[in-house]
Amino acid sequence: MPGGEKKLTPLPEEVRLAQYLRGIGKLAIAFSGGCDSVLLADFSARVLGPDSILLIHVNSSLTFSGEDRSAHEFAVSRNLPYLELPVDVLEDLRIVCNDKWRCYHCKKRIFSAIQSAAASRGFSVLADGTNPDDRHDWRPGIAAADELGILHPFSECGIGKRRIRLLARRAGLSVWTLPAAACLASRIPTGVPLKEEVLRRCGAAEQALAQLGFSGSRVRALADGSASLEFRGPALSRAFRMEEKVCNVVRSFGFSRVVIHPSGYRQGSMNRL
Repeated sequence: MPGGEKKLTPLPEEVRLAQYLRGIGKLAIAFSGGCDSVLLADFSARVLGPDSILLIHVNSSLTFSGEDRSAHEFAVSRNLPYLELPVDVLEDLRIVCNDKWRCYHCKKRIFSAIQSAAASRGFSVLADGTNPDDRHDWRPGIAAADELGILHPFSECGIGKRRIRLLARRAGLSVWTLPAAACLASRIPTGVPLKEEVLRRCGAAEQALAQLGFSGSRVRALADGSASLEFRGPALSRAFRMEEKVCNVVRSFGFSRVVIHPSGYRQGSMNRL
């Protein structure tokens, strides 16, 4: 702990997770740079030692440039072994067509690439930050990970999202307040083919909204070229107060029309269209 602070008594979740990781001994981690994977990386490094883990971050058309930067910065700040792995997911037409199994094919491609890279560096076990709460939404990507034998330490130890945030806060990790993220393909309605240019526009528009103070917002690109904006909690009423400015900012990225969805943020809303 930082100078003079009293060491915290381990919580039952921390004890379970430490025992689970010691049973593995050495692992690669699919590292997005979000709260879940950062906590898993930090905790694993403390329990197993930095030399016993390898962080692998995938760079693709479906990830934010900001995620690439923050993932790398975390690894450097902790002096942890880190690999950035480019994967062209849009080469696969099963992903591009964006049907309800898109996430399955995408995760299969990505995790297979990570496994191969990890194995070539002497890591036979790959883990990710999936937690029990992730199974409450339509997540065929988890099935793909399971088929490949990817381990889910938080799920195995019964540690849900709220407890992950608590453990991250106890560890002094700034990501404990980071809003949940999802790949850019989740901004496109199911059945509408993925186009790299549209994905980039969604990502850039969301970053512009974050600069206005709307972190964790969603810019959903609809089939007619318009955009539907989703804001979390109290940010929704603030967005309506700033509606003209907010919509103009997003419209500047090439959307024909921009509206604020009155229901606010809805997880997996593009899955239901």
